Amino acid sequence: SASLSVSVSLSLCLSLSLSRCTYMAASGLQNEDASHVFVLIEFIFDIKRVLAQFNKNTMGFEFQMKYGVHFGPLASGVIGHSAPMFDVWGDTVNLASRMMSTGVVGRIQVLRETVDLIKSRYTCTKRGFVEIKGKGQIETYFVVQKTV
Repeated sequence: SASLSVSVSLSLCLSLSLSRCTYMAASGLQNEDASHVFVLIEFIFDIKRVLAQFNKNTMGFEFQMKYGVHFGPLASGVIGHSAPMFDVWGDTVNLASRMMSTGVVGRIQVLRETVDLIKSRYTCTKRGFVEIKGKGQIETYFVVQKTV
């Protein structure tokens, strides 16, 4: 397995799990404001740059990822007896997961609430309506690039 070095302050991003083909990270677990969303999106852009460099330097290997972001309230705690681990769950986590699973390779998919929060710093484009399990048709967007 390849080790990726990402040049971003991880003090605000917490790696939660890596299972099969999914990597989950959370940010802002101790913040009341939503500024951590910017850190998380920058983290994703850093991962995208590292992956592009990795793929460029690896013969015939094309590692690809889909990215999903959502923010809001969640529950957290330590679960398990024999191998306790910290985890998060709730509707916010489920929506972030759905943003990733219904997303497009190489793109960061978000909902309107995230666009409203980040539009001062990032250009976003409308993807359209996507069927989200348990939610129905929801309009989604792609975060394209940083504007400032």
